[in-house]
Amino acid sequence: MTWPDGAPGRALAATYLIALPATYVGVAWLFILEWSGDGSWSGAPLVIFAVGVLTITALSLALRDHVPERPNRLTKNWSGYQRAYHRLALGFEVKGAWRVVRGIRVA
Repeated sequence: MTWPDGAPGRALAATYLIALPATYVGVAWLFILEWSGDGSWSGAPLVIFAVGVLTITALSLALRDHVPERPNRLTKNWSGYQRAYHRLALGFEVKGAWRVVRGIRVA
């Protein structure tokens, strides 16, 4: 994926680097509460998870034109949004986002 240049690209990359761990923390916290079985329920992990997923969804819409097209038999009919969402949600873009935030450009 090619992140946008300049400040907008850095802002999107930083947002992604916050949203992805928040999503995973929310899921882990929900599982821990579920497995502990103490009967108490907190809405905080659900809110953290939902905010993370919604942020990744918004980022995938914003970055749908920046995803390379690599069609194979499973993804040949996917839109740019779907490719971007899967790359972002699965964490494939963490390394690139970190480089953009730090200001390192790959030639």
